[in-house]
Amino acid sequence: MGYEVLYNEYMNNEHVDAFIPLMTQPRYGVIASILALAVISLAMMTARGKMSIVPKFLCYSVLSALGSILFAFAAIFVSNSVGVYV
Repeated sequence: MGYEVLYNEYMNNEHVDAFIPLMTQPRYGVIASILALAVISLAMMTARGKMSIVPKFLCYSVLSALGSILFAFAAIFVSNSVGVYV
């Protein structure tokens, strides 16, 4: 593939803008990390609670899943690659 073909393909493609600016992604990553730590800590405190096993398990499962999702978003935001993964 020559330079001219590559240049023409680049010029003919539509321009895509990021919906979250690159400069603010690390800030969102830090916020998501703090929230994830808080949710995972809440899940751990729920596991030590005095409820019966079934409600405790359901509550722990929901909180740990939410914390895991927040950690995934934090990793994506901190690496400045929202445009790649989302």
